[in-house]
Amino acid sequence: MSGTDDPKRFAAEAGLPLNRTAVVGFGRGAHDYEQSRPSYPAAAVDLVVEVLGLGPGRRVLDLAAGTGKFTRLLAPSGVALVAVEPVAAMRAQLEDSVAGVTVLDGTAEVIPLDGASVDGAVAAQAFHWFDAPAALAEIHRVVRPEGRLALVWNVQDTSVDWVRRFREIQVAAAGKKPYEDGTDWSAVVAGAGGFAALRHERFIYGHELTPELLVQRAASTSFVSALDDDARQACLDEVAGLASSHPDLAGRERFTFPYFTDVFWCQRI
Repeated sequence: MSGTDDPKRFAAEAGLPLNRTAVVGFGRGAHDYEQSRPSYPAAAVDLVVEVLGLGPGRRVLDLAAGTGKFTRLLAPSGVALVAVEPVAAMRAQLEDSVAGVTVLDGTAEVIPLDGASVDGAVAAQAFHWFDAPAALAEIHRVVRPEGRLALVWNVQDTSVDWVRRFREIQVAAAGKKPYEDGTDWSAVVAGAGGFAALRHERFIYGHELTPELLVQRAASTSFVSALDDDARQACLDEVAGLASSHPDLAGRERFTFPYFTDVFWCQRI
């Protein structure tokens, strides 16, 4: 490890504040995140492996890798993975669950890697937290020419009544979300410059849960986990009540949480 790959040097020089809700919420909820958050559909992972050209002899950055939910799905390709994650509790979960990965303390806005040092980059369930222009400039710096960037999200299907209500309970408890939905990512990437047009494919995905895991899923939400103890518990109690009373969930030991999985990708130019 040398130069800006040194995480201690990075921590001293980064100088950019992290979103408090993300730091507190994901720090407190790291275990809940690992236990209750969905994985990703195999077809979406296969697409990322294909478009990034992952395999032995390649090196890719997993940015804001969290507990390694997506990292572990890329590992079988044989690519050398560098996971960058700013929240210590999330990094600890990642290191416990994914072997053979370089894990660094860092942010998307100040990536602790040398220029042109990776063949591609991916951000799964994370890019909405970033300062997009700063992050895209850093990604452009560390990705080699003609390398690619992939952005991945699991999006809750709120056309399903109980999913919509699940989301409303959490947002009401927090007052508001610390980020905006519905961002035009193609326009964001185009506005930053340095990347070709963003491409997109959507997959249907389902995550099997129990009522207890649905409550844990709510606890893993940053803006719920960051609440004070009483407000957090009240929110989780309301989610438990939803699981026990909603006609589509009541009395069921297991059920499927419906998602769409969006994969966006583009080439560095």
